[in-house]
Amino acid sequence: MQQLKVAMLTAFSHLSRLLVNLYIIKQIAMTQGPEGLGLLGNFMTLVTIAATLAGGGISAGIIKYISEYTGSLYRQFRFAGSAFLFTTFCALLTLLLGLLFSKQLTAYVFLNQDYRGYIYFFLLAQIFISFNNYAYGLTNGFRNNTAYAVLVIVGNLLAAILASYLIPRYGFLGAIVAITAPILCPFIPVIYYALSKRFWRYLRFDSVKQDSVLLSKFSLMLLFSTVCFPIVEMYIRNKIIHLMGIETAGFWQAITKLSAAYLSFYSLFLSFYFVPIVSPKQDNQSLVREVNKMILFIGGLFLAMMIFFFYCKNLIITLVYTDKFLAINHLFLWQMLGDFFRVIGWVVGFVVVAKAATKLYILGEILQGALFILLCTIELHYSASLSAVILSYVGTAFLYCVMVLTLFYYFFRNKRATLVMEM
Repeated sequence: MQQLKVAMLTAFSHLSRLLVNLYIIKQIAMTQGPEGLGLLGNFMTLVTIAATLAGGGISAGIIKYISEYTGSLYRQFRFAGSAFLFTTFCALLTLLLGLLFSKQLTAYVFLNQDYRGYIYFFLLAQIFISFNNYAYGLTNGFRNNTAYAVLVIVGNLLAAILASYLIPRYGFLGAIVAITAPILCPFIPVIYYALSKRFWRYLRFDSVKQDSVLLSKFSLMLLFSTVCFPIVEMYIRNKIIHLMGIETAGFWQAITKLSAAYLSFYSLFLSFYFVPIVSPKQDNQSLVREVNKMILFIGGLFLAMMIFFFYCKNLIITLVYTDKFLAINHLFLWQMLGDFFRVIGWVVGFVVVAKAATKLYILGEILQGALFILLCTIELHYSASLSAVILSYVGTAFLYCVMVLTLFYYFFRNKRATLVMEM
């Protein structure tokens, strides 16, 4: 009964984050229109990167190793201390590099130097986001799932209140702050929780070098998974603005944000449910069985969602955005087809994460991004339209899915997995 209660509370916390993000997008769509979404698209992508990567992107690593060190409280707090220093270093390094290259970053994100102040705001915000990620990693690693869920829910409630006030009154500036709110506001309850538990008194810092090597592997994997594809999206969004205008970029942003909203559920499910299952498995046959079961389950769930969206697409689009976006309702379905192949490919990708096969994971992310750019460039050469971009995404997801499934079954069924995972 207790496990069911915790599971429901965790699910509700993630649902609250999803709803708050969709609410913010709705407010921006109503007040700024497709043009506003187009202009804010790259900044949203930047915030998405920070949500995972801020502080070194080590939440998954903290969860993995704190869980593995269960039974040795001293070792857990040694690792927690190392992770704290690692997070602090990465946050300050990001701030320094961001300030040094703020001109170039502003030009790439906003295509206009007048918005540099917003980049400074983001660089300051990512410090607080870094410690949010650190705290979430610890609460999950120590299996304080209830505390984690409550912190997320309280933070999301604060973000919704802030967005409701800022966007209607301050327009573009309010939207900038509101976009960061869902990952920035949880800092307040997180700090309160940490102070009430006096957690910092137990941290140890005598294995920083050893633990930093372990954490850096997760930073590298997330650096490419979190940065590679979003940077590709920024590149393509800027190309859309150049070829088709900022309104079309806004329509594409609407499609990708709705896509990201439901994909986040699948990503979280695989992270918190699937990775702990496959991480300790050494037998290839049992690992293949788990992958088969997960592909059937997650694929069936996604197909059911696609059928639901097909029959309710106009209602959903109007609820999430405005009726201005109904003109592209057919493109949402094509995007979902690409997302279906992407989610199936993720199942194998999370096996790689569970086994910490860093080089293999990085190679896959680079290949995926390069393939999307290649297909998109070819499609846009023959047809400068938004449908060309969406079809390029579908093609990329399909080819990548086929490739990873083929390689996985070839190596694991032929007992060559050890060679691959050592990459």
